[in-house]
Amino acid sequence: MINIGRNGIQIDQDPNSCPVCNHLVSPNRTEIFKEINTENSNWSRYLEGLYECPSLKCGHLFLAHFERKSKNKGTIDGYFTYTHSTPNHFKPVEFDERIATISPSFVEIFNQSTNAEQAGLSEVCGMGYRKALEFLIKDYCVSSQVNDAEKIRKMMLMQCINQYITDTNTKACATRAVWLGNDETHYQRKWKDRDIGDLKLLINLVIHWVVSSLMTQEYMQSMQRT
Repeated sequence: MINIGRNGIQIDQDPNSCPVCNHLVSPNRTEIFKEINTENSNWSRYLEGLYECPSLKCGHLFLAHFERKSKNKGTIDGYFTYTHSTPNHFKPVEFDERIATISPSFVEIFNQSTNAEQAGLSEVCGMGYRKALEFLIKDYCVSSQVNDAEKIRKMMLMQCINQYITDTNTKACATRAVWLGNDETHYQRKWKDRDIGDLKLLINLVIHWVVSSLMTQEYMQSMQRT
């Protein structure tokens, strides 16, 4: 815990990156912190602090946002946890050109979800990652099964995986990504020991195996024995 020297307020951590230049840094903490009162009460649920990026190429000021650890107004404690920083100058995630070619919608949806996550919208970004996964898998299947394109687009995602994904590694990772993705859209979670980090990791594994498959096909087609 870090005591910011103001009314006994403590924070769990300083930001570890600058939202303007998107670099990992140890920002300079200023003395400017403000508690945000909600519902016209004296109880502040949020805290904002002003920081400065130490990079000579950036040097921008930005706000770090914190939320009170206690959720009960009757509890007196000045412990706040870091949630996100603003302004959010989002830097899009870059993907292999093969992925961008077969599923530009996946790239767009995934980046919008990442932008939401970095803006602290943790309750909605998981649903976006789940949607991005569906576009990736279905577009990949359509690219290899053109005659079944309309059928694939209308299928349930797990049905599509079971019927059209033949590679063992791709199927295993895609299946588990769907499990976690569905958790992000349902009222109750089945995989309580997993989170969005695991979902993103599985999506990246699916990307890895899809790219490997596409590269293999490219070499097989371009290097024929004569």
